[in-house]
Amino acid sequence: MLALTHLVLAVVLIRWFNLDRNAAFATLLFGVFIDLDHIFGIIDFVARDPGNALNLDAALSSDIQWKSLAHSPVGILFVAPVALAANTVIPILAWGLHLVMDYVQIYYLGIASPVEMLLLTLLVIGLLYIERMEYQAATGDPSFRGLLKWEADRAAAMASALPLVRSIRRRKGPRGTVS
Repeated sequence: MLALTHLVLAVVLIRWFNLDRNAAFATLLFGVFIDLDHIFGIIDFVARDPGNALNLDAALSSDIQWKSLAHSPVGILFVAPVALAANTVIPILAWGLHLVMDYVQIYYLGIASPVEMLLLTLLVIGLLYIERMEYQAATGDPSFRGLLKWEADRAAAMASALPLVRSIRRRKGPRGTVS
């Protein structure tokens, strides 16, 4: 659940500060994708104890190294140069908030706590507010229905720009027949 909270927080930062593509990527990299290092921990855990591969309690109580240096204060040595290259401190902010959220979850709240659910809810509300303000400024339309259509159109445009979707569209002929 915390991974989703990290993602929504990073998106809120990207939208709030209207980051360009490079800064947005750096924000996602250090605010969310640093958790990909956990995959190596999962591989080690399953190799050591394949019988408990789906046992969350066993995984959490094991002595596996789940996190890389990016999850420690030393990680600033990786984050700072990228943030400087992106010309913004927002990736550093996203990284720092990621570390704080992990720390609070591990030492105070536990996994999928009500406080984490509340934080996620507040972040989603904040993201919706940012999107609504952008929509209203761009169109002058305050309606919720218009916002939903606008978001659906933006999602469709973003999806159609993905290489996989473009290659599928090129192979289809008229009326969806493959040519």
